Amino acid sequence: MLSSSPGSSEGIDIESSTKEAECNHREGQRNTSLPRHLSISKVHFLTLANLLIFMSSVALFASIPYRSSNQLNEALKQVSSYCMATRSLRIILSLTHPLAPILDDMEIGLVDKQVQGTLFPSLDPLLGRRAPGPETDEEWQNYEIQRNFVLSRDQVEKLGKDPAKTAKYPEALFGFGDEAYIGGMDIFHQIHCFDAIRKEAFKDYYWDGERYHLEMYGPETGPPKRKHSEIFWLHLRHCTDIILQSLMCSADAGMTTYMWLETQEKPFPDFSVNRKCTNFDALEQWRNENAVDIDQVAQVRKPEGANETPIGDLYWKLYGNETSAGDMTHHPAW
Repeated sequence: MLSSSPGSSEGIDIESSTKEAECNHREGQRNTSLPRHLSISKVHFLTLANLLIFMSSVALFASIPYRSSNQLNEALKQVSSYCMATRSLRIILSLTHPLAPILDDMEIGLVDKQVQGTLFPSLDPLLGRRAPGPETDEEWQNYEIQRNFVLSRDQVEKLGKDPAKTAKYPEALFGFGDEAYIGGMDIFHQIHCFDAIRKEAFKDYYWDGERYHLEMYGPETGPPKRKHSEIFWLHLRHCTDIILQSLMCSADAGMTTYMWLETQEKPFPDFSVNRKCTNFDALEQWRNENAVDIDQVAQVRKPEGANETPIGDLYWKLYGNETSAGDMTHHPAW
């Protein structure tokens, strides 16, 4: 057994050796037995890595508003005159006309237009501003007449409709085959509805006290609608709602600027906005070239055993058990 007295050199060496061994053991635990210069390098590396991660996080966070603004409303930006269209024309049109078989049949195109938004138009105003009269009515009549087209079973299904509940062209009368369904262009129904509201706005011209004196389809469709019949007001409310739904569905997110208008002291809105518009002339051309003969369509009648769609309780409330309300049979759109 070894012993030493205070001041003994052997005792000091043993104590020093013990402390050094303990320190080396702890250092080894911290550095995993790595040499000292490698431990320092690792610390520097970890510090640098953490700094890079932090800087990357800051940069990523700062870029979120920019990235988000570029990713918002990608579909709507394709058809905005404010943004450059980056997709093909067919894709752009499919974004605004997602249920349109016509897109598979012809190139429609977009046109740049400036809306005639001034309150005081030129001496040759567009159709919507023209006063009622024979020439104006003739042009409206061209849009009023609802032309029909042939739809395939696949097209009906793509429109989200049930072929079993969709009217067909009789094979014996048209020769289109057993899967030829009756279709129409919704835009012309919307124009018809707008025209119905227009006529009511100019009722002093179109209303002679008893009846409308303008019948778009001619006398063979029956007498004009009675001015104050319930079906008249139902139809007018229907049309008002159709137009409103259409406007809200295709809501234009564009902006109007304001200007200093001559004679006006306050900022005045400039409604002559720039827009990208569907080539309506192309739609009208397709309609004229592909419509089924209107006189033939007028001969189509419901076949026996047809899968009927309920008309709604309001009809029965108004007409009782009447199955063919006279005011409905000569409606231009029906």
